[in-house]
Amino acid sequence: MNKKTVMVGAVVIFLAGSILGNFAIKMFKQPPEPSEATQSLIGSPAPTFHLKALDGVREDSSQWLGKIQVINFWGTWCPPCKEEIPTLIDVQERYADRGVQIIGISVQDKLSAVKRYAQDNGINYVLLDGDNDGIDLATQLGNDLGILPYTVLLDRDGRIAYVKYGLISLKTLESEINKLI
Repeated sequence: MNKKTVMVGAVVIFLAGSILGNFAIKMFKQPPEPSEATQSLIGSPAPTFHLKALDGVREDSSQWLGKIQVINFWGTWCPPCKEEIPTLIDVQERYADRGVQIIGISVQDKLSAVKRYAQDNGINYVLLDGDNDGIDLATQLGNDLGILPYTVLLDRDGRIAYVKYGLISLKTLESEINKLI
């Protein structure tokens, strides 16, 4: 192989990487709106689930019926997931007495990492170990793109009221919760 071929190959690889990297950054910062299939789930009952809490006790989702549930799928390795955790902590603190329950479902994390992250960051809401069951649940709740974070709001009857790919802002979360209170 000559030097010119190697140089052209390197330039092509660099340009392809730049284009793909730029696309990934845009997708990461501005995830798409939920698909029609996901939007069609609005108003339908959410599936029940049984996942382990950080203490190893299996929790049944039916215990939160009657509350507005904010189900947030996240990972300790996910920058936008970590960015929105202070918002979730704040909302749990301010809306708990109004019947709102934040439920964080960690996916693809070691339980020890989740426990450490929760303790280090003062997470005040329910955390569940989703693992592969969490990924399946996120898909059942409309996350057909596998984007994290992914947030689903359930009304007091356990029906899907709102879904959001990517980072959810305090303004949006409060607006959607207030529609359900």
